[in-house]
Formats: sequence, structure tokens, C-alpha cells
Amino acid sequence: MKHLFSLRGHGLVTALVAALSASLGFSAAPPVTRGADEDVNSAAVRERSGLLPSSTLLFNGWGVTPAGRHVRVSDMPLKMIVSPDQKMLVAVSGGFSDTGLTLLDLKTQQVAQFLPLKECWNGVVFSRDGRRIFVSGGDTGLVHVFDYADGKATPKSAVDPVQPQVIPTAGSPKATHVFLAGLAVHPTTGRLYVCNEANHEVWVLNADTLAREATIATGQHPHTCMVGADKKYLYVTNWGSRSVTVIDTATNRRVQDVTVGVRPNDLALAPDGRLFVACAGDNTVHVIATDKLEKLGDAASPARRLWAGTREIISTSLYPQSLEGSTPDGLAVSPDGKTLFVANADNNNVMVVDISNRLTEEAHERGDTISMVNGFIPVGWYPTAVAVSPDNQTLFVANGKGLASRANFPATTTDPRTPNKSPPYDYIARTFEGSISAIARPDTKQMVAYTEQVRKNSPYTPASLTQAPIASNSIIPAKVGDPCPIKYVLYIIKENRTYDQVLGDLKDAAGRPLGNGDPHLAIFGEKVTPNHHQLARDYVLLDNLYSNSEVSVDGHSWCDAAMATDFNQRSWIMSYSKHGILPGNEEMENPVSGYLWDLCRRHGLSYKNYGEGAQRVPSANRGRWGKRSNNDRDMNLVDFWIEDLKTAERTGELPRFTIMSLGENHTSGTTPGSFTPNACVASNDLGLAKIVAAASRSKFWKEMAIFVIEDDTQNGPDHVDAHRTTGFVLSPYAKRGVVDSTLYTTASMIRTMELILGLPPLTQYDAAATPMFNCFQREAVLTPYDVLPAQVDLFEKNTKKSAFWRESSRMDFTEYDRAPEDELNRILWVVAKGDAPYPTPIHRALFTR
Repeated sequence: MKHLFSLRGHGLVTALVAALSASLGFSAAPPVTRGADEDVNSAAVRERSGLLPSSTLLFNGWGVTPAGRHVRVSDMPLKMIVSPDQKMLVAVSGGFSDTGLTLLDLKTQQVAQFLPLKECWNGVVFSRDGRRIFVSGGDTGLVHVFDYADGKATPKSAVDPVQPQVIPTAGSPKATHVFLAGLAVHPTTGRLYVCNEANHEVWVLNADTLAREATIATGQHPHTCMVGADKKYLYVTNWGSRSVTVIDTATNRRVQDVTVGVRPNDLALAPDGRLFVACAGDNTVHVIATDKLEKLGDAASPARRLWAGTREIISTSLYPQSLEGSTPDGLAVSPDGKTLFVANADNNNVMVVDISNRLTEEAHERGDTISMVNGFIPVGWYPTAVAVSPDNQTLFVANGKGLASRANFPATTTDPRTPNKSPPYDYIARTFEGSISAIARPDTKQMVAYTEQVRKNSPYTPASLTQAPIASNSIIPAKVGDPCPIKYVLYIIKENRTYDQVLGDLKDAAGRPLGNGDPHLAIFGEKVTPNHHQLARDYVLLDNLYSNSEVSVDGHSWCDAAMATDFNQRSWIMSYSKHGILPGNEEMENPVSGYLWDLCRRHGLSYKNYGEGAQRVPSANRGRWGKRSNNDRDMNLVDFWIEDLKTAERTGELPRFTIMSLGENHTSGTTPGSFTPNACVASNDLGLAKIVAAASRSKFWKEMAIFVIEDDTQNGPDHVDAHRTTGFVLSPYAKRGVVDSTLYTTASMIRTMELILGLPPLTQYDAAATPMFNCFQREAVLTPYDVLPAQVDLFEKNTKKSAFWRESSRMDFTEYDRAPEDELNRILWVVAKGDAPYPTPIHRALFTR
């Protein structure tokens, strides 16, 4: 492959340079539009939108155009390796459905074998003689062992190295402080090295018996390990501490830690000894010269040892200086050692890097560089692993969530609880359809075309850092830092409702349907939520607003930080599927730029947090708020904020930004002794109304805006898409009596608040999101809001006569979303609708005018 770009200057090696900028430009991709009578999949729509016939627009506004040929596998394949006999590609999947080991025939590029495992993670490696496959078992504490011969794997055993004996594959008691992750085999001794993420250590196992011979401390949460070029050192990525631990394999001693980027995960070794380290949190790949380190030995001076540390940083984002959001999480070096492939999970692409030039120490002193980025290949949704065929001609890409988002009705999967009965629809996580793409090695012309398509699929551009992607026709500035008459922002996050569940029955004053709702699906309609309905009539009705998230674990991260990290994505999929609990720390959970309150602190804006998370929020910035219980209800909790508002009116000091959790609408199901679902949602409705009434009567109202959204929709019923949710924009400057059907997302709301407050974006996602300019007007209307009284009993409680009270009693409601949401939603439906058939939530690719 010819080089498209030659990059100069050591240090940060940028992904695209002037040649690409000139040919492709930095302008945003054209908006996806369609005529009234055009199908969203028509050729005309795709051509105008710059999308190929195989393209899909995800609900978050990012395009997916998977290159190559594809074969279906389990979701979230976390690692792929080629068998020593070069017959099979072996992949381990640790997702929501059908976890286990897949063998794909390299010749036919078809799945030859699938071996299910109850729990597994990212560790998969062959024994030194190639006759066994080892797979890590996550928090089971087991190493799964398969015999391998003639392209076929056979389950042999599951070994528990804590108690070194063979355990039946069916299961073993879980060990404490154990989560087995990355694996490596020493090519000389045959010893197996196992990353124990939970206890920050590596285990050394006997080559034959797999008995544990040594335990070596590492950095926080070791994820992947690999033996270096000279076989003297083992290298371990510390997912939770921005470092790679170096271990002497002869003495089993931790030699040093090499500093790398944020959340290092995967590793790849080039034949010449360069070790590539994917760092998901800052869009980089760090390069360590392992051969230099091994030749220097333990006695080398710190100055000489520094040479063997990180010698190069490759930026993996589409544009230089991009914010967090590319999420490199999979690496592969071609067998000829000339090309590095990097899976960018959140950008849905693979970066191709020419690494055929090796930097000498003298060249480094001159300021020369090594790597030359050839471009990007568009792949499926959330790529998680890459591998290369032995002949260097085919790239294999594991697409963690499939080739595109899809509808979840009719069901295409079975519920493992009732394997002989098909469910009426697929739970949201079961819509993930993992796949492996086989992509022929592109020539220069094809690489240019691929890179251009990747640009078109991305709504993010460098201009987004300071300028919104569209022009503003209201008082909300399009440029960061420009003046805005709104000074104070209140951001309220509620729990888990779709649009149709609440506003599906909305009608105007004349009784005519208002907005794109389905009244059949309104289980918390106007009788339960009279104030939500009135606010939707009075202000802007948002009937095309979507959650960026799937569930609450990633939902609150999206609401508070405009993205969910690679750890966050993997942890919820694992826990919700009951495939284990992934250990982690705040370094792994928190996005690099932190949360909205961190953004305010960095820019000198006053802020206060009422119960929405606690990460790094000083006590002085926490408003009075209770825990969710029978004594701390939304209609009462809001009184704390109202009291603080009155105090601010006396002092003249109101925080510029306030964020609040108002989540009683989650409900506690029908648990006896708890308030009924209707009472919970009605309390939430009254609480929101009291806030708006108090705010609209305060002296701050003329400079204020309130934004309200659900953290996620958790597969509730909605006739458009299961990600569609309720949201409100309330302000004197908000339009009155208007339906705004612009496609907005959680990130759109965040971007709008940032522009009001003069704050830059946190990630690629709020930077690229469509701001809610169309919700605002230029003139203020100061009419106060009057609270509508509840129409249901706010204090009604569940009893043992309530439907499904036993099932609800078994659920954990101590925190939001510990309860099984699919089962809870079905209970809420029966309570509201009786024997009416349960609806079938839909997921689809979304297009907007």
C-alpha cells in the first residue's frame, strides 16, 4: 500500500494532515433529508446525504457504512487471534447474548464452530504447542481450557487457579477479589500469565498443570498482557491507572511502570519489538520500544531507560486535537510488520497506519517520526477487536453491536428463561448483533474513498469545538462565548420513560391529537401527569427527542458527561446480562473531561448538584437532597431547591448551573408498602410543576432556562423508537405552543446548555449534536406557571393484593435500575392497562428533515 501521508514532528502524530484536509475539507457532513413521500432508504435520500447504499444513520446521528463481507457472531467480541496452524480466526465474545468462543474458518470466512460459555472475558490465547486454547472466565475465577486439533476446538475443563485443580466446566464457586481478563503464554517456558483485574495483579500459571506459581502486583485493574520481543519481559496494560507494568519473566518481579494514555486496554506487538498500546480515553496509541528496554536490562540508568519508554503517540481520531470520543479499543499488526490497525469503537471506523519505518535513537534526536497514517475504513457499530490474515491481505473487524441498530419487533432472539417460547419483542440489549467483517486490503484509491466515507459518517468536525454545526435563529448563540440573555440554567434528569408512555395521549385545547404520539401506549397519561401535559402544550413539544443511552448505567454518564466510557459500556452489558460484575474505578468510569459540574468549575462558573451523582462534587456544591425512599419523594424534595431559590433572591446569588436528579417516576413496581406506580409518577409530575411555578415567579426567571430529560428509556413502549423520550425546554425565551420535530438527542440538550453558559463541549458527541435553537425565540414572555393539582391519590400504596406483588418484592429498588427493567415495565403495563396486549417497542435507523 502506498503512503498517502508523511507526518513530521515527534510526539503527537496526528491522524490527518493538510493533504487530507484539502481533499475532504473540515465542513460538516450534509444533513440527512427526505421529501414527504420519500422512503428513508431510497437511493435519492442516500445520494443527497452522502451515504452509500449500505449506510445507516444511527439514532445518535452518526452514520455506519460497514466495508467488506460480514458474518454474524455473538455481540461484543472482545479479542480475536489467528490459530498457530493458520486455519482459524478465534474470537471470544463477552456481551449480552450467547457469550463464548467462535472459530471462523479463514479460508471460507464462515463460522465453523461456536462453543458457549456462561461467563468469559477478553483473554484468549493458544498454548505453546498450539494444542490448547485458554479463555479467561471473568469473575468466575476460572480459566476455560479447550483442546484444539485440525481446526476444531473441544471443551476440556475449567481450571480454578486459586485452588489448583480441575473443576467441571459446568461451574465453580466464585473466588473473592477475582476477575480474570487478559492472557498471555510465554513462547519459551509455556507459562500462562493471567490478568486479575479485580485484585490488581498477574498470576503465573504452570504450563502443564495451570497451578498458580506466583502472583505479581501491577497497576490498577490490569486488562491485557503480552510477552515482549526478547521474551524477557511481560507487558501489562493497567486499565485504571494510565500505565503499562513491566514484569521480568525470569524473576517474576515488577521492574517498572511506563506511563501511557488514559484507560490503556489492548496491546499489539510488531516483529521489530515495538509494542502498541491502545488508550481509549484520549484517542491515542502509545508506542513502547520493548526491544530497547530488554537490551538495556535492569541496571540501565533512568535516562537510558526513558528511551525505551513511550517513544511515539499516534492520534487515532479523524481530526487532530479531537475531544474524547474515538475510543480506540482494539489493535492488530499485520504479519509482515508494516501496518497497524486500530479499532475506534465510538467512531465506527478502523484507522490504518504505516509502521514500516523504524525510528532510530539518532533520528529521534533529529525530530523525525515513525508512523504514517494511511486513512480510515468505515466498519460496523462499535468495533471492538481487529486481526489480520496470515497473508496480510484481509483485515478482520469485530463489530461489537453489529452492522447497524435495528428494530426489535418481531423478535429474532429467544429469552433464555423461556427457550421454547419466543418473546413478543427483543429486549434492547438483545438488539445488539455482533459480527465479523472481512475486508480486503485496500489500495490507495480505495483508502481515499473509505476515508471520505468515514468523514461523511461523522457529524463531528474541528469547527464544532467553537461553533455549533448549524446557524442559530434565536437568542441562543451559535459560537462558544458569545453573549446570551439567559444566565441561569437548571437541568433536571428523570428516570426511564419513553415519549409515548407519558405524552402519547397529548391533545391540544380543542381535543385534537398533538404531536406524534400513540395514546394506546400512554400508561402514565394526562390523568397521572397533568403538569407534564400542560407544560408540553404551553411551551415547546419535543416529539423527536432521543436518549443517547441504552440503560441507566450509561444513561447518567451520557446525561452528565455527553458520553459513556469503554469501561462503562462493557460493565452495564455484563451486569445486566448477569454475566458477572466488572471491577473498576473512577479513572475508568469518568470521561476525561469529567462532568458538566467539572466543566463549570474549570471555567469559573458557579454550580450546585442536587442528587445527580457524586463524582468529585465538593460538599459546598451539593444541594440538600434525600435518598429515594417513602420519606424522600419528589414532590417534597423539590422544596429544598425552592428554599434555596428564595435564599438566592435575598442574596442575589443563584448558581449559574444547577443539575438535579428527580427520579421517582422510576417507581418501585408493586412492592407491598411502597407507593403505587401512579402515585410515584404523579409525585414526580407535581415536583416538576412546583419547580417551574417557583422559578417562573422568581426575580431570576427573566434570565433562566430549565431543561428536563429522562436518563434513558430502557425498552419502554414507543411507536417510533424505544430510544425516544420526553423532554422539556422551559424559559421566558422558549417558544409557546409549538411542536418542534427536529431530531434532538441527550447530547443536543447538553450542547444547548453549554452554548448558553459560554462553555466549550465536553466530547465529540455534544460538539457534533444539533443544538435546540429552534426551541427558542428572541422575545421573552414572563407569564408564570400555575401548578395543576394531582388527579390520582399521591399516597396510594401497594398491597399484597396488587398485581405481581411477589415479583416486585424480589426486585432491588435501593438505587435506580437495579431492578430488571424489562420485567418491571411489563408489571407497570398490566397495572395501567390490565389485559391489553403488551406493546412491541421498536428500534430503527432514524432520519430527519
